[in-house]
Amino acid sequence: MNIVQIVFSPTGGTQKAADMITSAWDTPVRKVDLSDPETDFSAVSLEKDDVAVIAVPSFGGRVPAPAIQRLEKINGNQAMGILVCVYGRKT
Repeated sequence: MNIVQIVFSPTGGTQKAADMITSAWDTPVRKVDLSDPETDFSAVSLEKDDVAVIAVPSFGGRVPAPAIQRLEKINGNQAMGILVCVYGRKT
């Protein structure tokens, strides 16, 4: 089993939440940054026995459109997933 962290985190808060979750496993974590528009997300492919931790922020109750568009390009191959939606702001 491999852990794949797929995160959209323009301000870093969502990344911190994803890091806290994936640090619970004693296994290397592969990271995919949905915030990077230069990445070819169609080249990202998971294995069936992978666990994907998919973390996105919520702005006004919605996930940012670029995060959804980039996530749709990833080949999940029926991997298991953990969804994380971060709401809040830094003060």
